[in-house]
Amino acid sequence: MWKLEKEITELVTNLIEKTKNTKQNLNTLLATLMSPSKKDDMLDLKEIVDECKTFYIAGKETKANLLTWAFLLLGLHQEWQNKAREEVDRVCGQHAFPSAAIWQN
Repeated sequence: MWKLEKEITELVTNLIEKTKNTKQNLNTLLATLMSPSKKDDMLDLKEIVDECKTFYIAGKETKANLLTWAFLLLGLHQEWQNKAREEVDRVCGQHAFPSAAIWQN
């Protein structure tokens, strides 16, 4: 557990260091945490790392809960499952896997 904690902290710290040197993507959560509205509101590196880890873990848990409920409901309601399958086939094509590239067009 400590090794994983150290690895995550190092990864987030490296990301913060890279982000400090660029002016791209100023509308990201990380950029918002790094640029306070007042000088006194400045977060230190440890606080930024902790906030990033919190958002990441909360996001993973939220998505997992969403997918669990979606699959449960689709399993309980066969007609919804059939409609969802038909929509995926219509958008992606028969026997094709959905991908992010479909929505970028």
